[in-house]
Amino acid sequence: MSSNLIPHSHAARMARRDDKRRKILGFLRSEIWTIPEIVGLVAGVHDRRTIESTLTGMVRDDLIAREECALPSGRCVVLVGITMDGQAQIAQQLSKPLTDRAFERGRAGLTQVDHRCDLQRLRIQTAQSGWTGWTYPDRVPVAEKTQRDTHRPDAITTTPDGLVVALEVERNVKTGKRYRSILSHHLSALARGDYSQVIYTSPNTATAHAVRSLVTSIDRAVVAGRDISVTPEMLKNFQFLTYSELIEGAAK
Repeated sequence: MSSNLIPHSHAARMARRDDKRRKILGFLRSEIWTIPEIVGLVAGVHDRRTIESTLTGMVRDDLIAREECALPSGRCVVLVGITMDGQAQIAQQLSKPLTDRAFERGRAGLTQVDHRCDLQRLRIQTAQSGWTGWTYPDRVPVAEKTQRDTHRPDAITTTPDGLVVALEVERNVKTGKRYRSILSHHLSALARGDYSQVIYTSPNTATAHAVRSLVTSIDRAVVAGRDISVTPEMLKNFQFLTYSELIEGAAK
């Protein structure tokens, strides 16, 4: 790094520290927990030692907590999550209501860590291209759910052109029967105008192609309580992309 970019004074260092903390807490306000690598993306920091130093200081100040976990695959990961003190601080800084949720050690769904982290990366990367309003429908309060919510997309977000998109992250291929049920939901939601497009996105080409093949081979679905034939016209608002294709397309 060029010497003129390094904050030498104590005030400059504290300002830089506070800026990183604000970005991290702002992200964790809704995400609740993540991994150090993604913290670096949020804070714009790539050096591991700097990320670790930032996290250590935030743990010391009771803004976040951390937990080492062994995933079902045997791989070990470190999770970092916001505390209620962290929620209180970011609520004050943003002048927003306090979020009454905090990271609890031992409560993270370890089978979903990779899936959730992929969603977080996509949230950050699409936001850098101007996509807004990222929400997680599966986190809607129970009181707001309806009988029609038999399936909820992984995320809903809006493109810079105002197109509301339902995003499905497919790390693994499901059965054709499961995709038929999900397709019925999406076709009904599209007909209601809940969103305008559905994007299935996968980490690699093989998975993306398999998902496309299974979904586009479905010939019948239940929409608005009626069993109907699925036509190519009905699938015109569906895309099947790899993560890289989605990010490249978002940047255009």
